[in-house]
Amino acid sequence: MFDDTLAGSRAAEWGERSLRTFVVGAPPLLVMQHLTGGSRPGESSHTSSWRPFQDDNGASGHAFMGALPFLSAAKMTDDPWLKLALHGGSTITGLSRVSDDAHYTSQTLLGWWIALLAAEAVDQTQGTSRNWSLVPFPDPQTAGAGVLFKY
Repeated sequence: MFDDTLAGSRAAEWGERSLRTFVVGAPPLLVMQHLTGGSRPGESSHTSSWRPFQDDNGASGHAFMGALPFLSAAKMTDDPWLKLALHGGSTITGLSRVSDDAHYTSQTLLGWWIALLAAEAVDQTQGTSRNWSLVPFPDPQTAGAGVLFKY
């Protein structure tokens, strides 16, 4: 709507990055919630222990969603103090989940970490591209990673 103004274009970029970060991070978050199988405090007798596919609270979705807009904004600035403040703000939702006894610390850290990785992945697609990238190296005998150079 206000793309012709600096504030409008920055707000549009922030919204787009936040949405893209959600799209990139939501599938791994959903997998980790089920794969880890952790329960919430007081929810069951096995607490935060990993019991794959036994519960769906192994990663905090609230911590993930609460971190997205802050981490997306942090990736857009070069000011180190603003970047620090935004990274700090990205932890508030996760801290509130621990404080409210709704998740264990490990579960909120996992949700926040997935948001951070998604924001970094989206940030790498912005602007100029590199001439190299890290790629998986599939082989019937082993698995690993390789570096792909484009020239």
